[in-house]
This record gives sequence, structure tokens and C-alpha cells, in this order.
Amino acid sequence: MILYLDVFVLQNFIVNVFLIYITSQTLRVNLKIHLICFGGILGVIYALLSLFMSGTFLVSLPFKIIFAIAIIWISFYNFKKLFFILKATIIFILYAMLLAGFCLFIEVSNSSTVELIINRVSYKNILAALMIVYIILHRTIVYIRDRNQLSNLIYDVDIITDKNSTRVKAFLDTGNELREPATNLPVMILEKGIFENMPVKIYSKYIIPYKVVNGKNDNMEGFKPEYIKIHNKKESFERQVIIGFCENKLSSINEYNALLSRGIL
Repeated sequence: MILYLDVFVLQNFIVNVFLIYITSQTLRVNLKIHLICFGGILGVIYALLSLFMSGTFLVSLPFKIIFAIAIIWISFYNFKKLFFILKATIIFILYAMLLAGFCLFIEVSNSSTVELIINRVSYKNILAALMIVYIILHRTIVYIRDRNQLSNLIYDVDIITDKNSTRVKAFLDTGNELREPATNLPVMILEKGIFENMPVKIYSKYIIPYKVVNGKNDNMEGFKPEYIKIHNKKESFERQVIIGFCENKLSSINEYNALLSRGIL
């Protein structure tokens, strides 16, 4: 039997990435693609060790389980709870056994249909291609779905001051309940650069205390416009708010430059 090492490595990498991916789907968690690839590479390393060192302790069941845990630990690096890692490992192994059983069935099958399909192309290449197609298709569907959900939470907002009106894109942050304590008005967070060339100093300034998720307390500077006008697909409505300035970019790809708190809507 002739074994092409480059094909062996590529096929094993694709299979490992696929198994890790469907394991994450089963657990309903999102993994970073580079961590999935690291797990796939570790699986390839084990496959190569098993290939060149067959008959040693490396192919024993305990060592296989240890490597499976290592693959899952790397891929699910952000989920460090022991019970979760063990649960993910069990699911990963079950999927691997299911795939191995399917491949064994094809190997021993004498069905003419199977022979026709794999007459010129190895069934391993066909399976690898289907795995790639599945991952790409699923990622595309998830991306489109997330984009649609995100677009439904982005509003056009006009900030009305004395003689000016500035339109911004604002994202509805349902976890944001920030209010200015003196007026008890909800706070709309805005990138400070939006008002760089506007004389905000003529308006009443506010110092707004806030706490971030890591427990750190801080203050942001803000002001009160006359009102803001929020536009959605069906209607427009006015709200009284405090505008709080943020030094950082709110969207890495400039989809929005303000955050609406839940209390504004």
C-alpha cells in the first residue's frame, strides 16, 4: 500500500477540524478558528506518531484518551472547567467513533453504488471535501443570520442641539442600563470624535459614573442635548437623554458609533 504523507496529513487535519467543529456545535459554543486549527494540528501530530511508532504505547487506549483531552483542551481553551472539558472530550470521541464506523462500512461494502461513487476518486477525499463544504456553508449561514440580527438592532439617531443636528448610527445594547444620577435620564454612549468640531462646551456638562464588567469604577463626561430623534423602519420618535462620550471606537468595522441603553426605547 502506497501512502502519500502530504495527503495523509491534510486528510487528518480536515477530519480533526471537522470533529472539533461539530463538537462545538453540539455544545452550542463558539470557538475561535485558530484554536480549532491548533487542535487539528495536534491531532495530526498524534496520527503521525501512531503511523511511525505503531506497536508502542502511543497507540494504547489510555494514550489516545489523553491526546483527545489535549486536543479538546486546546480547542476549547476559553472554557477551562474540568467537567466541560471531559464532556466535550466524550462527545469528540463519540463523533470520531461514528465517523470511523462509517468509513469502515464503506471499506467493507460491496454495494455497486458505493463502487460507482469511489471508482475514480477516493471516498476519503470525497468525505474531506464534504466536511470542508459543511464548515464553510454553516459558517456562512451563521454569519448571514448574525448580520441580519445585528442590523435589526442598529438605528439612525439624530442628535438635536441648539442649531445643529448630527445623525449617527446607534446600536441597541440591551445590557446597558446606564443612567445619569442627577437627572435619572438614560445615557447614550457616543464616540467622542463625532463632536470634535462642535462647541459642546456651551451645553450643561455632566460627569457620569459607571462600572464595567470587571468591577472597575470610572467616570465619563457628557452633556444634555435638546433631544434625540430615533428612526426605525416603521416610525420616528423623540427622547430626552444624556450623551456620554467614549474615547474608544465602539465598532471595529464602523457599523455604528453610539450605544443606546435599554431605557431609551
